[in-house]
Amino acid sequence: MRAAIRQKLISDIPDIQGRCYEPQAAGADTQKPYLIIRQGVDSEDSLWTGFRRIIEVWPYVARTTFQKVDDLADKVVESLDKQLITDTQAGEAFSCQYLGTVGQDYVDEDWDVITRGLRFAVLALQPVDIVDSTPPDPYIETLAAWTGSQYPDWHVYRQLWPLGYEKPAVMWRISNERYEAVNAHNSWRYADIVGHVVSAAHGEQNAMVFELAKALQLAVKISGDGGHLTVLDVRSDLRVDGFRQGQIRLTLRGIAKPVEEAGVLMQEVQTNGQWR
Repeated sequence: MRAAIRQKLISDIPDIQGRCYEPQAAGADTQKPYLIIRQGVDSEDSLWTGFRRIIEVWPYVARTTFQKVDDLADKVVESLDKQLITDTQAGEAFSCQYLGTVGQDYVDEDWDVITRGLRFAVLALQPVDIVDSTPPDPYIETLAAWTGSQYPDWHVYRQLWPLGYEKPAVMWRISNERYEAVNAHNSWRYADIVGHVVSAAHGEQNAMVFELAKALQLAVKISGDGGHLTVLDVRSDLRVDGFRQGQIRLTLRGIAKPVEEAGVLMQEVQTNGQWR
């Protein structure tokens, strides 16, 4: 992971001329400007995003003005934020998200440099070659098919972000489900759905959140593998993270498919009065 991020920064920022180091590799005599990458620990973020690691990138410049730190920091953020980084040797892909600065600006008088820490969340996505034996959910399939037909320029994903996903994209997943009896033979199935909308362009992403929520509200019903589904309680929120949390919430209601019941005929039961 760190090697792939390092190579991305070197390729995107010619000003550093390949000078992107681990903490122990830089010193007072290191030519400036340069970058230092510090790596945190892994944690399982969620089932749909994979594993999360925090990294810090510290841009170092000669002790002149913090405007130069600002300029180099902007280039680092532009290189990594919301970008998909692929490590072809390891067969891994990561999505980086900028989380903000680490503390205050820092002056190192011994090294005669000034710097500022930039914090990123690096999300390791799910490999696409892992075979999932879980059958596709018909409600998600219906919603994904409807989304693809309404917005053919957007990539549509189901239940999780796959390795190598492409933007702009929408991902639908089920967060909860419940059942309510209609009569002696049928039940309603309610599925609470979360929609994730991501785009390289922030304006396009926000516009799609509102457009998609409005279109679903007006659609009232959608049809597909899940049958005829009623769209209920559509909400959108631009304040949440599109990749990890999802900006759209809605509920789909449909008739639950009846389960065929097989009767068991007990011909004879023998017991000595004790059950085990």
